[in-house]
Amino acid sequence: MNGLFFEEKESSSNLPGVHETKCPSSGSIVGLVGRAAFPCVCEVAEECDALFTDKAACVIAEGVKWQSLYLVLLGKYLILAEPEKGGSGGNGRVVTACRLSCLHVEKDNPPSVESASPARRLLLTHSSPNLKPPSVFIQEPSENKQQKTKHNSLNMNGSRMDLWFEDSLTAGHAYKVLSTKIIRSRARRGNKIREILAQNDDVGFSTLFDSS
Repeated sequence: MNGLFFEEKESSSNLPGVHETKCPSSGSIVGLVGRAAFPCVCEVAEECDALFTDKAACVIAEGVKWQSLYLVLLGKYLILAEPEKGGSGGNGRVVTACRLSCLHVEKDNPPSVESASPARRLLLTHSSPNLKPPSVFIQEPSENKQQKTKHNSLNMNGSRMDLWFEDSLTAGHAYKVLSTKIIRSRARRGNKIREILAQNDDVGFSTLFDSS
């Protein structure tokens, strides 16, 4: 059933170790050249520290660990990747990945007072019936919502991540590209849902958010 909902007509990727029709796994290699790849920084929780191998790209400030990453858009997936260790700089190592159709992105409000840092952030929210959020995302139990359909009751689990960018211009460009990709991915999923519901009214709705 997953294939019926998610087998979108996307070209095969020629990037090493990754195929656009499958959710990239942690540790796989993704090509950065010719891709929408945005340098960013995220906070690293202690339980996620083992996911990162490039310790040279890590900075600790006031007890908080920050990791430099690339936000990469590959087909219907958002990927966070660190530079490939010992590589030429053209590839990245996948830290986490998730479906664009499960994401919501917001721009941070500009500070009310002038800040010493020009850095700006994007607020990412991931919603899915899966109990375990994508790696590096922070679970938010209070955000869980129940969605009811004709035959199903679906518990939606929320998680979030803050991504920081060099300045407002960089953050704004990343927001524009990412939000456009999310809208398109949701539209494709919505069309697929309508097609399937027209044929079969007894669909397992949790498959709509599966990462496979």
